[in-house]
Amino acid sequence: MKRRMIAVLLFVAISMSATAQSPLDGLTEGDLVDGERLFRIHCARCHGIDGAGGEGSNLARPRLKYVSDDDALLGVIGDGIPGTGMPAIWTLDEDQTRRVAGYVRTLGRLEVEEMPGDPIRGQTVYQTNGGCPACHIISGAGKGIGPELTYVGDQRGLDYLRRSLTDPAETQSQTSGYTDYLIVRLRAGDERVEGLRIDEDAFSVIIRDISGTVHSFRKEDLEEYDKVFSHSLMPGYGGALNAQDMDDVVSYLMSLGSEE
Repeated sequence: MKRRMIAVLLFVAISMSATAQSPLDGLTEGDLVDGERLFRIHCARCHGIDGAGGEGSNLARPRLKYVSDDDALLGVIGDGIPGTGMPAIWTLDEDQTRRVAGYVRTLGRLEVEEMPGDPIRGQTVYQTNGGCPACHIISGAGKGIGPELTYVGDQRGLDYLRRSLTDPAETQSQTSGYTDYLIVRLRAGDERVEGLRIDEDAFSVIIRDISGTVHSFRKEDLEEYDKVFSHSLMPGYGGALNAQDMDDVVSYLMSLGSEE
């Protein structure tokens, strides 16, 4: 409840300070509460009860793929997105659509937390000691084997970020927004490969291993094929980083977010 109230206050403050007029300006706390109710009725089945994704995309992020501004968000809710699984929600009237859009905007905002360390030093540790850029992209730099971290500070809190470093498989398994990061193991003759599933259909599967190499297999050639849930290619850094380095890296990740 405390987090939600802070999110609401952040939303209202940002709306009031924006230089451009937004169709969501003037929404009250009561409007956002009703927006949450409507979201759970019309949107949660696909996007998750907390908006973190599932059958539909993750909405608990500061920037949405098909939404450039608040007008576009209203359009997506009212008209859907052609060529995708997002339908038009024609049962909502104009005011209800505004309330749902206002609530969606609060999903990507977290409570402000005090950083436990130095984010500038943490950036150095991230880039040099942990080998993190070999798997993660931040602002276009790095490789995309693991989830992109450009806006992770807007999406994840301190406790989650710390656990993602010490027990990555546990946090990944709890994050519906990362369901695309499924690890598979397979064997075709003498070749054994473990990696991230990139694509799969009835006849073939494509995976990327930890080195970034892409492998494509026909399913008829596979002798073993296992989907490994609750598993991550990322190693745990609980023993690899000392307490200060861990605090600094967590602080660096907390600092990553959209500039508003």
